[in-house]
Amino acid sequence: MTRADPLARLGAELALVLATALAAISLFGIFLPSTYARETPAWAAQAVGQDWFDLLVAVPWLALTSRRADRDAGTGRLLLAGGVLYAVYELVIYAFGVHFNALFLLYCGTLGLALLTLLLLGVSLLRFPAPAWPAAGPPVKTVAGLLFGTGALFAFLWLAEILPALVHGQAPASVSIAALPTNPVHVMDLAVILPAHVAAAAMLLQRRPAGEALATLLLAFGLLMSASIGGMLLVMRLRAVPASSGVILGMAALAVVDGMLLARVLRATRPPARALP
Repeated sequence: MTRADPLARLGAELALVLATALAAISLFGIFLPSTYARETPAWAAQAVGQDWFDLLVAVPWLALTSRRADRDAGTGRLLLAGGVLYAVYELVIYAFGVHFNALFLLYCGTLGLALLTLLLLGVSLLRFPAPAWPAAGPPVKTVAGLLFGTGALFAFLWLAEILPALVHGQAPASVSIAALPTNPVHVMDLAVILPAHVAAAAMLLQRRPAGEALATLLLAFGLLMSASIGGMLLVMRLRAVPASSGVILGMAALAVVDGMLLARVLRATRPPARALP
């Protein structure tokens, strides 16, 4: 068993605090009716669905992968970083896309903690890179195609909503439905997540180590995000809020594909050759 980089160890410890804070946010959101009292029915249903998914899946993911990141110098840090990136994504939405409520300071503090944890893990990966993918390991072209396809597909979907709204001087439908100034999902996807998918695909095809690491991280992130979207839509259906069955099935399928490819990466990745200092 290798000894983890001190920065990774600190990141793993902070991830446990992050998991605790995320669990608190989820419990308050589920059991405190005033949390989403000012949201539209659709937006409130999505928020509660997000809370349930975080409590049942994201929090255990952070707890389990933090232990792995603390114990080894391999892919544990990438799995944890994927979970922390997922937490950053949703906490940005909570902080900017939910009307002011009693949890606002908790949103802000947890978002700051998540960003710090992600920074520590990123610096650790720069100092001590994760193991390279073996030549006969994961299907590079398949992973790159999935990442590029995911980035391109969601970019097309969001721009198909945004560009006509700009032409007509109106807010996009998703913004009007949620009664928000802008859609924070559009912001996070177009500014950060989708470009990262395309960049990872390009670097992966060139067999750059950074592309392999980023691809592993994004597969973990994509597994959590796709599953959470499917869970949110299910809660909408349970609350009699319209939600597409096709989208639910599509998100479930995407989560399965992400999970299968991530499993291939984890099985094929070589363990580190020596312990870190």
